[in-house]
Amino acid sequence: MPVLLPSSLLSNLSNHHAPTDLLALSTRALNSTEDALQVVCAWPVSGQYGIGSRILYYVLVAASVFGRRQNWLRGPCLVAALIFPAVAALHGIVLAATHVQGAIDMDIYGAFQFCSIGILAAPATARLSSTYFNEPGRNSIFLWTGLVLAGLLSLTVEFYRSEASPCERIGDSVNYTLNSFLTDDQSAYPELSPCLPRCSVDDGPFSPMRQGSAKDIYIIPAPTRLTFGTCTLLAAACCIPALLSLAFIWIKIIETNWSTMTRFSGGGEDDTGSKQEQPALDTPIEGTNITVGGIRSVNSLVKKLLGAVEIPVFGGAVIAILALGEMNFFTAQISYQTEPIASVGQWAPIAGTTIAALGSLYLL
Repeated sequence: MPVLLPSSLLSNLSNHHAPTDLLALSTRALNSTEDALQVVCAWPVSGQYGIGSRILYYVLVAASVFGRRQNWLRGPCLVAALIFPAVAALHGIVLAATHVQGAIDMDIYGAFQFCSIGILAAPATARLSSTYFNEPGRNSIFLWTGLVLAGLLSLTVEFYRSEASPCERIGDSVNYTLNSFLTDDQSAYPELSPCLPRCSVDDGPFSPMRQGSAKDIYIIPAPTRLTFGTCTLLAAACCIPALLSLAFIWIKIIETNWSTMTRFSGGGEDDTGSKQEQPALDTPIEGTNITVGGIRSVNSLVKKLLGAVEIPVFGGAVIAILALGEMNFFTAQISYQTEPIASVGQWAPIAGTTIAALGSLYLL
């Protein structure tokens, strides 16, 4: 009589591939989630950060840097170039203060583009140019830098809060990847509605910053050119030169005020009340073998060397952020439902600024 195996042993032998199959299914499910299209519920980029406004801002920054010795060009261009990042910084602060859970305002990308380029270009130009730095407007640049720094910190927080959700199923299509999505026409965007059940004008989310015709909200793929994490790091990194610029300008303001007070008081007074005279350039500094004129020459040389290094470093950073930002703005995700250049809201600021510059030239 043949030996009969226990039923439990037979069951184990017949299902000896079960753990392997279970592992394969788990791996397949994990890969499906990782490869799934990442989507966000977002309001599109507003008109103030459209292509026309960005081109105008870039031209104003370039004119302020390279045309700072031209009085007719410096005035209108500098004021306009400083206003753009200041307004964007205020916008970033308000966006962080009125954060809406479950939705993202894509204006954070526009505000970051303006603030980051402004904070890298304006303070460096002010430090390297006596045309800007010796003017009373230096104190205004100090306050402006503090405002833009607050805006960048707010944008850092807002980017950190932003999260995307995986969309594993769209109708009968499973694992709908970003590549397959971008090959479709933009009319395919409404098909993402099953991914996030609560993302519509009627059901919300709602934002106090988006009312009236600006309240339209859409489900779009998450940005891939400049992700939320990348922008978090970039916004935080842009805060470093802002802090250094604030410290530098503050020290210079104190030195200038002290020099002014000393000059008007006749060179200052010592402990006995007698006036002190400014040392001559050939006066040796006590304890050293160098004169006052020599140390001033060394300081001037160091300043020139640092300036020679600062220009390519900050210039390269501005060009890099400009290029990455523009490539991001022209992606299908960020450009969806934005104003085209043919819209009056995009070309009107360019026309107005051009007329103002020509009027300034005419008055010379």
